Amino acid sequence: MSKGVNTYRSRARADVLPRPNEQEGDAMHTTEIQAYARQLLEAHGPKAIAEAAQRAADSEKCGNREQAEIWRRVEAALMLMRGPRQT
Repeated sequence: MSKGVNTYRSRARADVLPRPNEQEGDAMHTTEIQAYARQLLEAHGPKAIAEAAQRAADSEKCGNREQAEIWRRVEAALMLMRGPRQT
């Protein structure tokens, strides 16, 4: 098991995503989103996109828009990692 997967699993249990440090700006937050997406992909493989989408929907249902937006960004990063679909 890699170190990144362990980090993901501990965060997943608490249902907590990395939060941006306001002083670091959006660039650092984007880097954290991409790192988290990679960890999610390692842990869930092809089901990672569905996992991120489900967590976004659950966060929206609970009224946590900020958390839902972060999950949507993780989902988008995963889709970019997946690459284009083949026909």
